[in-house]
Amino acid sequence: MALTRIEGTIPVPDGTIYFERTGQGPALVLIHSAFLDLREWDPQFAAYGDRHTIVRYDVRGCGRSVGDRTNSSDSEDLEAVLDYLGLVEVFVLGNSDGARIACEFAAGLPDRVQGLVLVAGTPHDLEPTAEEEARFMNAGADRERRLLASANAGRKAEAIEQILDIWAPKVPPPERERLRAITQDNYDHFIKFMSQSEPPGRRPGHPVASALRAGRVPILAIAGAHDNPALNMMMGRFAVETPSAHYVELAEGDHTPSLSATREFDHVVLDFLDRVEAGQTWPPGKR
Repeated sequence: MALTRIEGTIPVPDGTIYFERTGQGPALVLIHSAFLDLREWDPQFAAYGDRHTIVRYDVRGCGRSVGDRTNSSDSEDLEAVLDYLGLVEVFVLGNSDGARIACEFAAGLPDRVQGLVLVAGTPHDLEPTAEEEARFMNAGADRERRLLASANAGRKAEAIEQILDIWAPKVPPPERERLRAITQDNYDHFIKFMSQSEPPGRRPGHPVASALRAGRVPILAIAGAHDNPALNMMMGRFAVETPSAHYVELAEGDHTPSLSATREFDHVVLDFLDRVEAGQTWPPGKR
């Protein structure tokens, strides 16, 4: 049976949020990476709807969502989406900066989060260790500087390829072509995001990492083996420090493992959702 897709816009202070909804069953909200938009989740949006109500939306300033970010809150925008759709409790899955948004929402409103999936991302206030900082400088900082140099010189096509080489190097060619188009659509926003010339929006007044460590929200942290090793170290450390968290590294994944390692990604995500929905112990093997 074909699933119905609903789409629309939701008014938020100083802007509007575009969303799409499909499927039936327990609700799962998907939040995209900063260089993409909700189309990042095309495979999951199509595949998960027979078991779950799937909601995806464009973060303010991306895709078809618009609005001033100066005084906005990404977690409040997510709350507005859920309230508009009448969803009281949901699973939240975010990739990269989307994981940061998911963490802020879950830390502030844990009673509304049945489970949290962090994909290649951590809470914004999780401080790196000295070793993690050194690994980031060795693995990623120079590539990001070259990207911004290309962008500042007006070499857009070159900069887009650098974005894909950094954050989606293992994505197969047909998917890379699709991501190239999405990245081009969101290019101006992402370059401002990377250069920190766009207002980042309000961060929550409450701690995030420590709240998640102390809470009981089940957390699945997914990394790709071909992502920045410093990020993977931070994600693994956060999972060790958080009793309700479990870390998985996908051998074929990169910073967008839902597209570079789709089969393995879908397996671990759906297994997590099934376990939590069934009330099974999380993390696996914990007594």
